[in-house]
Amino acid sequence: MSKDIQAHEWVTPEGVLNEANIVAREQLYQGMNGRYVERFTVYTGESYIFKPLTHDTQYGREQWVAQHIFPELALLVPQLIALSEAGTAPEQSWLIYEDLGHLSHDSSESVMLVTAVAMAYWHTLSTSAWDELPRVGQKPSIRDMLRDLLDHQQETETLLSSLGITFSSANWDDLTLQIRIAESRLPLVLCHGDLHPGNIAEVQGRLVIVDWEHAHLNTPLWDMYHLVDLSHPLFPRTITPQLRERVITVYLDHLQECGVEIEPDSFATWYHAYAFVFSLWMLRLIHQDLNNVDCIWPEEQLRAQWHETAATLHQCMNQLFTE
Repeated sequence: MSKDIQAHEWVTPEGVLNEANIVAREQLYQGMNGRYVERFTVYTGESYIFKPLTHDTQYGREQWVAQHIFPELALLVPQLIALSEAGTAPEQSWLIYEDLGHLSHDSSESVMLVTAVAMAYWHTLSTSAWDELPRVGQKPSIRDMLRDLLDHQQETETLLSSLGITFSSANWDDLTLQIRIAESRLPLVLCHGDLHPGNIAEVQGRLVIVDWEHAHLNTPLWDMYHLVDLSHPLFPRTITPQLRERVITVYLDHLQECGVEIEPDSFATWYHAYAFVFSLWMLRLIHQDLNNVDCIWPEEQLRAQWHETAATLHQCMNQLFTE
């Protein structure tokens, strides 16, 4: 019996694991819609990862990516074992992946540099056959973030003031100009979309990138910000200007090896402008979470995330306006 046939015995028509045909299950994490990604073991002793739709707005995205893009990514992604049939209702859709065992989510410099090399590779893949991919991920575009900050100018200025920052009209004009130049000159590439440390793992020396449901077409700056500077309540880390520069340098060097050349100083300027806007927008989001009694993240973790994001903002602002 093929694994695909077996897989449909492991999952009920309702899109949940079939208790009659498995011997053990372990919840790994809960998605935004309340459904759990689980490890399950079958009677033959093999274990797999069951992933239902975990974010309602991403219906069908990961299935499409797994079928059309995973073959290009080879060892960078877990093997897809089976998936629900096309047209299955969102609440009944699912995927089954190979079980790679315990994933070590290490945000050390060495892992970041290896990931930067891999990222350069998937950023040079041809996207001509992937028109179905959206141009926006799970967060607004950088231009929409900038527009949102400017549309709420009083709130933005109050936030900057709390960080000890005074921003002039000329500063905003320069920032806006750099974002526009970056968006016009950088190519649209395949972006993972959510490349924070929780989606990067090492398994027996092998780099694995998981959770591609937010894949979309964007400039390389989107993935770069997530890799280097996006803070996450569960994965705290300390980023320095020196580490940020090393990751960017390694990335650009390997882009060049793949035949794509981007002028380093320009890229660094664009990145610092991009990271400033993204971080400021994130600080507003974290502030809202801190004031939301129903937020799923503990206050202590959110405050740590706040300070980490504020540090990124200060560093990138200093680089941007001293270059």
